[in-house]
Amino acid sequence: MTRKSKSFALEIDRAVDQVCSPLYAQMFETVFKKQPSHLSNEQRILLTYYPNEITWYQGNRRQEIIERIRHTHLKWFNSWLGEHNTGRPSYAMWSPVMVDIMQHITNLLFRIDLDDNISSSDSRNEFRQVANTIKYILLSINQSNPIAIDLAAIPLVQELLLILFYFTLDRELVNHLKSLQLVDIMHRLLRTLSKHDEINLQAHRILAIIMNEADIKQLQNSARITAIFISFINDAINGGIPYEARLHNSLRSLKVLTQHDQIRKELIKQKGDSVFLRCVVEDQFNILKAKLPSLEILLTLAFNKDFAISLRDNITFMNHIRSLALSSERSLQLVATALIWKLEKNFETTIKIVQERAPPSSSWVKTKKQYDIMISYSHSDKKLCHHILDLLEKDQLRVWIDSRLIDDVTFDSAVEAIENAEFVFICMSDAYKQSPLCELEATYAVKCQCHIIPLVMTDNYKPDGWLGILTSALVNIDFSKLNLDKAYQELKNQINLIHSNDSYSAAAPQNQMYYNHSSQLDCVTPTTVSTMKMKKNLCSIAEYPYCIDMWTEDHVTSFLLAKELDILLPTFEGMNGRLLHNVYDMCISSQQVMFSLLKEDVARSQLTKTLSLKSYFSFLEEIKVYIPLKMCNGANSTSVICNFM
Repeated sequence: MTRKSKSFALEIDRAVDQVCSPLYAQMFETVFKKQPSHLSNEQRILLTYYPNEITWYQGNRRQEIIERIRHTHLKWFNSWLGEHNTGRPSYAMWSPVMVDIMQHITNLLFRIDLDDNISSSDSRNEFRQVANTIKYILLSINQSNPIAIDLAAIPLVQELLLILFYFTLDRELVNHLKSLQLVDIMHRLLRTLSKHDEINLQAHRILAIIMNEADIKQLQNSARITAIFISFINDAINGGIPYEARLHNSLRSLKVLTQHDQIRKELIKQKGDSVFLRCVVEDQFNILKAKLPSLEILLTLAFNKDFAISLRDNITFMNHIRSLALSSERSLQLVATALIWKLEKNFETTIKIVQERAPPSSSWVKTKKQYDIMISYSHSDKKLCHHILDLLEKDQLRVWIDSRLIDDVTFDSAVEAIENAEFVFICMSDAYKQSPLCELEATYAVKCQCHIIPLVMTDNYKPDGWLGILTSALVNIDFSKLNLDKAYQELKNQINLIHSNDSYSAAAPQNQMYYNHSSQLDCVTPTTVSTMKMKKNLCSIAEYPYCIDMWTEDHVTSFLLAKELDILLPTFEGMNGRLLHNVYDMCISSQQVMFSLLKEDVARSQLTKTLSLKSYFSFLEEIKVYIPLKMCNGANSTSVICNFM
């Protein structure tokens, strides 16, 4: 009987009717109460055989079938879960039979990773209720087992964590999970089950999605977390087809975790790239669920200069991604071309663009760009981005957005758009921060000296990590908090304000000796040779404009070199005086916080060096003489140097 035959269709109908009958719940609860060592033939067919057939059915009626089963059983299952599975020892000693039938009902109701949509508001609400119940049970287990968890509870904990993990595949459910404040509960579970690798994996797959930057900084075991992921992914690769789902789900979670610097460093240190290279190069792996996330992880790791060099020198890998760059699968093609650009082209491209933008020393020239705006966004936020796009085009602004491209989309298209845009809108959300493509676009926009305006796409979003550092000195326009028209008006006001500042800068006297840009996209420590060359070339700028706001990028670089503050070069690379002024103001208003942020950024780009307090305060002391002094009446401002002139 083939899976496309009429007989198989009838068998699926029979299975669904039986699973949706009252007998299913009755039989399930009977097994739970008695905990038998084996099932009867009738129990086995209803509780394992039929659910297994339905779980792996991939026909065109799948969504309808799954929704019917959810409608029938979600309320009952949540009620049973809350009533019989508290954290007290009465959670019962689950027999292997009970563990098996729980896995089958979990597969039926919650396997969102099999591309089941949550197609009704009733089901989504019931999922939220199940999440609430699971939180209550896990809290109860934590309270009853403060030192070491009763071994009898492990099967229950494992199943509950698996359900929560499936919930992380849905964006709205993720927001609900974050509202439940589960991070502390997960950490307590991990402390009492530190040696249980399976639960460690499940808990960290959930934490990968719900943690923010502050949460992950509290992690004391990033090395162990990384080791667990590498081990499980490697085992899943070697396990073949039966372990495909685990491989795909683990790669997906690890891709999110790699937004955090600690995990990136550990993956490189522990040589985890070997498992990702296998997924990319070997033919047997799924294009979208294994090759694509593996490529995205490698792209994220390539922000480390040394790793990028080793990847570029891997001839087998480079030849393979060149073939993937010709793939008919759009998302794979995009990431492959981004990797090629990152590894081979970004230095040359950056040098070219800054040289083309260098104005003559005798005058200030404003070049008309091909685009007014380039929109950098995650496709998860596509709907709101297109509402904003419609408003921009009604105002006759020239906007580049990748969804308008008809031909094959490569990362070079985005690069070209950034180079030829006056403004770049960074559409901030969790999905944006988690995307290495978006990180590459945003950092390149900084290097190209575009005007950047951050837009908040999702409720209560606060940028942190690399995105927080990049946008900390900028004004955010919150499209999730304000109504569309009001937010758009604020956006227009911000554009007009930037244009006004540009006009003021154009009229201001320029004291530039010359332009000699040699910046790179990567925040890397200059080698001794390159630093010496930069000092030779750039320290010839003997004078700086009296006001820091008039400084070019070259002035900033020259100043740092002249003052022996080389350690800050990667952090401030691409900044002009106006941006450096913003950094100074932030340091003065919150010195401890800014020291931590700058120290973190230095550590990310320079694995062997750290920012000292001496260097931090030396920077503030040296730069303050160029900072405008604000008069009491606010009518005028000058710098300390200007007062001496």
